[in-house]
Amino acid sequence: MRINHNISAQMANVNLKRTDSRLSSSLERLSSGYKINKAADDSAGMAITNKMRAQIRALDQASRNSQDGQSIIETAEGAMGEIETILQRVRELAVQTANDTYALEDREAVQKEVDELLDEVDRIATTTEFNGTALLDGSAARTFGSSNIDIKPVYTSMSVEKGDYKLTVDQVAEPAELTVPLPSVPGSIELNKTLIEFPATMNDDAVAEKLQAACDAMNIDMERNGGSVTFKTRATGSLEKITYSDGTGEKVANGKEAKITFQDGFSSTATYSSDGNLVTIRDNEGFEMQIETNAVGDADLRIFDAGYMTVQIGANESQTLNMNFPEVSCLNLGLRSSDGNDKINLCTQYSSENALNSMDRAIKKVSGARSTLGSYQNRLETTTSSLDLSSQNITEAMSRISDTDMADEMTKYTQYEVLSQAATSMLAQANNRPQQIMSLLQ
Repeated sequence: MRINHNISAQMANVNLKRTDSRLSSSLERLSSGYKINKAADDSAGMAITNKMRAQIRALDQASRNSQDGQSIIETAEGAMGEIETILQRVRELAVQTANDTYALEDREAVQKEVDELLDEVDRIATTTEFNGTALLDGSAARTFGSSNIDIKPVYTSMSVEKGDYKLTVDQVAEPAELTVPLPSVPGSIELNKTLIEFPATMNDDAVAEKLQAACDAMNIDMERNGGSVTFKTRATGSLEKITYSDGTGEKVANGKEAKITFQDGFSSTATYSSDGNLVTIRDNEGFEMQIETNAVGDADLRIFDAGYMTVQIGANESQTLNMNFPEVSCLNLGLRSSDGNDKINLCTQYSSENALNSMDRAIKKVSGARSTLGSYQNRLETTTSSLDLSSQNITEAMSRISDTDMADEMTKYTQYEVLSQAATSMLAQANNRPQQIMSLLQ
């Protein structure tokens, strides 16, 4: 028996310290709910869970991004719905005025409503915003530039590959133009099938004034040159037409469409159609490009991979959705020219019939744009569900690594607590053993 070194007490103390350490760790797991509270608990597990935690937070944010994207689309699609309602009303008015039971004064009253409705289309296209970002004025659409300031880019679809495209404008659109003698009095003429009468009490100035008033209503410019007058439509294109009859015969003048020739960059299957100076180029796989041609000449068009709205719909780099919001102004819809002149005029039966075709094209374009936005929204809804499910699954996997199994840990805690009590008791017994030596020293 020794008194300098109590080996039994030291052994009991070592075991007590070990048990207390385990008991403290168990208490930490039970109180925090985490199995891994520091790197020493499980260094590999901590590294894995930290990556998982970053992924989960990124997935949750991407899900919120997707929901914001849906809100943006709902804003734009709602505005387009109102525009489509306006276009339907204008088409209804065109059908109404295509009936020849209306006089010029009646058609002028209808035209005033049409002008206001077209102004509202432009207002909606200009002012529709989400968080300060304009959506329908073309600023959220894919951008491209032109080397020729007289050949202006208007719109390009997302299906057009970025790069350079070259074309030549061979002919710009022209208005219908017709020169006739100044009507004599008394007499009458038919201008665009509209009867205009000149009583004997009128002089030449009064005739010209009445003729000017009729031309203003029909969206026609008139210039008087002595004993003759020249009529010129304010809009351009092959649908623009002037008919004139004074009883001796009918004279007709038609406008001309813009013509282009494809050079580099376009495929052999590319085609184009003209609506005045607005030229639309189409090809397979959704290729669509619009330009405004104001002069003859060559133009290099450069398509940029930018301008559209990008939504981060994933937790990692390049997991994005690019959304293209086309401009839906009257210019882009072919309802007005770039100088502000209306192409929709309902003051004659002929122009009302032409307006039906123009409105059909505009409604089809807006419907197509709404359809594209709808496809974006459906995709984002699916994306949101997918992101939420991925976040749930990764969270479950991380939980299995990092979270405390309370039942199992409580079992261990009870074991450590009993061991701690036993070690404490044995330490007390070991500390009492040297007292037995005193009986030998008596």
